[in-house]
Amino acid sequence: MTRSTTTATDSVRPMPAIPRFSPHPFTAFIILLMLLAASLVAGCALKKETKPAAPPAGTRQNGVLVVQRADDNRTAELRIGERLKVMLPENPSTGYTWAIDETDRRLLALDGTAYDEPADGFIGARGRRIFTFITQQPGEVTLRLKYWRFWDGDGSTTERYAFVLKIIP
Repeated sequence: MTRSTTTATDSVRPMPAIPRFSPHPFTAFIILLMLLAASLVAGCALKKETKPAAPPAGTRQNGVLVVQRADDNRTAELRIGERLKVMLPENPSTGYTWAIDETDRRLLALDGTAYDEPADGFIGARGRRIFTFITQQPGEVTLRLKYWRFWDGDGSTTERYAFVLKIIP
């Protein structure tokens, strides 16, 4: 009986060489282009998010559109003969009052102005200036108001308010 003896060096076989991948020079470029195209298609397929519509400007009270400071630079629609009431915080004890800076009086006529005293009755506390307008004829008008000391001129203006009104028949 013959016995075969093997040594540690006999049992270790060298591993065959792993072939190296040598891509074509443009293969990486083509793969990159395919990934880019796939991401573009996926991006275009996503549903676009829509912004919720802004809430309507002002509130309706007894058929009158009432707008306040929060409605600055907003737009609303009224019919001929309807009323618009603008209510803005004012403290006349400082000398500052709201005044009409610009409007088209053919479309929007001033019906009246009033000062609403503060509910707490404190002297020097802030109340509200109320302007009431009546729409006259169809068109679009921008009402611009300014908070100023009239005796100091336009340079004393500290705040401005604008409201766009679309008047329909």
